[in-house]
Amino acid sequence: MTVAVQRRRPSRWWVVSDYYEMVTRSLRHLAADPDQLITVTLQPVLTLALMYFFLGGAIQAGTSRNYLDFLLPGVFIVMAGFAAITTATGVASDMVQGVVDRFRTLPMSKPAVVAGHVISDLPRSLIGLAVTIVAGLFMGFRSPAGVGAWASVIGIVLLVTFTLSWIAAVIGLLGRSLEVVQQVSAVIIIPVFLSNALVPTDTMPDWLRVIAANQPLSQATDCIRALLADAPLGDHLLLALVELVGITIVAFVAAALLFRRRTRR
Repeated sequence: MTVAVQRRRPSRWWVVSDYYEMVTRSLRHLAADPDQLITVTLQPVLTLALMYFFLGGAIQAGTSRNYLDFLLPGVFIVMAGFAAITTATGVASDMVQGVVDRFRTLPMSKPAVVAGHVISDLPRSLIGLAVTIVAGLFMGFRSPAGVGAWASVIGIVLLVTFTLSWIAAVIGLLGRSLEVVQQVSAVIIIPVFLSNALVPTDTMPDWLRVIAANQPLSQATDCIRALLADAPLGDHLLLALVELVGITIVAFVAAALLFRRRTRR
């Protein structure tokens, strides 16, 4: 009698394959429904135009800096927040519509389902970033930054997107209905408006200024402004990395625990 032996790949390769499949699944949904890109392209551009043309004359960005030079890096962070919102609705949709239950019957890494939504936000964020940069250039933005500085800017924006997307995943796992998650997911944008992304902290009350100036999104925005102005980074980069990575770890653990609880029978 001949017994067929199935050759198994190392488990780590199975995990990598599972994550890859879930990411490509989310990207296929994006290709099938390009309207999802409206959130990360149209809304940041509208924010940039409205803030600059309607409020720019009333807001002093400090010293002689053009308000557009101050504003555009902040809109990059706004765009990252809009990109992350899609993770909340995507995760909630999978949970509510029973997609996760079908995946549970397969020999696959279960956290890959959530991680696929989070990771797929990164290329979506890149598209939004490119559109926002082009809009800024049309409005007159110019930067002396070199290729390395621009690469660092992209890295910071992707890190912010990654962090906010894990927070969005937690929101998606907490919601019991898609409608509730769609309404609540907008809270991801609130920290952006409680930062120096769009207005200088000098215009804020003292109690709010302390919070806004030291929160991670403000540190990330200050990093981007310094990089694009070819100015010293100071301690903003270190603080941004430490705070964003720390929040990401906490959100990842929370999402993993919530996913395990939601899928436990």
